[in-house]
This record gives sequence, C-alpha cells and structure tokens, in this order.
Amino acid sequence: MYKRSLLGLILLLVSLYPAAAQDGLTLLLPDFGIVQGRRLSVETFDRTTSWERYAGVNGVELGVENGVYRAYTMNPGYVWGLNRSEHTDVILEVEVTPLTPNYQNGFGLVCRADTTNNGDGYYFMMTPSGYYSIQKGQGNGMLPLVDWQRSSAIRPEIDHNLLRAVCVGNHLALYINNELVAEVDDSAYRSGYAGLSVASGSGDVDAAFDNLVTYRVSVAVAAKP
Repeated sequence: MYKRSLLGLILLLVSLYPAAAQDGLTLLLPDFGIVQGRRLSVETFDRTTSWERYAGVNGVELGVENGVYRAYTMNPGYVWGLNRSEHTDVILEVEVTPLTPNYQNGFGLVCRADTTNNGDGYYFMMTPSGYYSIQKGQGNGMLPLVDWQRSSAIRPEIDHNLLRAVCVGNHLALYINNELVAEVDDSAYRSGYAGLSVASGSGDVDAAFDNLVTYRVSVAVAAKP
C-alpha cells in the first residue's frame, strides 16, 4: 500500500514538474524515490579564479581557459579540480567535450570531494567509447561502486555530453544526456566539494567542461518503507 500510494504521488509530481525547470529539478530514482533540487548556482567559467587552477611540470593542467574549465593529464590515473563551496546533498550537471581522440580515457563529475584534496570522494565517470562508472576515491586508489558498463545514452567520440550526478544521503545516481544509467548506495562520505575530473588509462586525456549547474536538494522522498 505504501509503495502504491507513493508511486501515485511520484507520477503526479513528474506530471506537474518538467524534468528540468528554469530554477528547479525533479527526479524519480527507482531505487530511492523522489528528489527535488533548487538551483543554487550556474558556473559558466568566465572568471579564471572561479575554480582550482594548477599547472605543473608533471604534465597536469587544470583551470579556466577561453570560457570553459579545461582538465588535462598525460599521466595514468585521476586528476581533479575543485570549487570553493562545501555541500552535503547536491545535484550537479555539466556539459563536457573531449578534446583528444583517445576514446578509452574518462572524464566526469565529483561530489563530496575531500576538503584536503587527497582524492577522497565520489566520481561519476564516462568515456567517449560509450562506458560509464561510479567510483569511490580513497586516497590514491579507486573502488568501483558501479563498474564500467556500456550505455547507448553516451554520444560517442568527440561530441559533447550532459552529465548529472545525484548525491542524496547514502544514495548516488548518474544521468547521461538526461537518461538514468546507474544508482548505488554508499555511506563513506557525507559532505565535501564539487569537482571535475579526468582519468587516463593510457596516453593523454584532455576535456572541456562548461555550464556547471549546482542544485541544492530541497525535497527527498524515499520510496523504500
């Protein structure tokens, strides 16, 4: 009875609210329930000081460049740039375009990144070859919460994609081009920074991020009794 009544409420809410309103967002997560977010900020990367900037002799470059946030590495592993605001429950959206033809490397969003910038946090990743995953960063290592899987939602090769990461309580979800591709629960991290990440398995990886929208979660109705 509880689930049936909640399903009716979900369908009503989805019919009343568009998938993405001007200043709000309503999502239905089958493994969680209803999540509503109110737009907190839109980052168009017009200011060079808005996000973390780094350029090193080790082949890593991060920073605002020509109206986008560019992340580049020539080394195996993950690199990331963070913003300046800590959050708990949050929805992040960003447009991302690969700048190199190495389609096996990845890029994506980070939520609840550690404030000491040591790699801890949740990573919502995709590759231009059509794969996605949700990873938990633990210092210098990554633990797959959702291992790499293929999705037809990903626009392949050098094309832009819209990524959405949902972090609500212990629940994590990944959307690609408005299609829900993964959900998982994990309780390791409760708060942290938003981030943008690239990951190299072999060769250079270079990506441009733009129009990052941050939503503060205002309503979360769990479907589980």
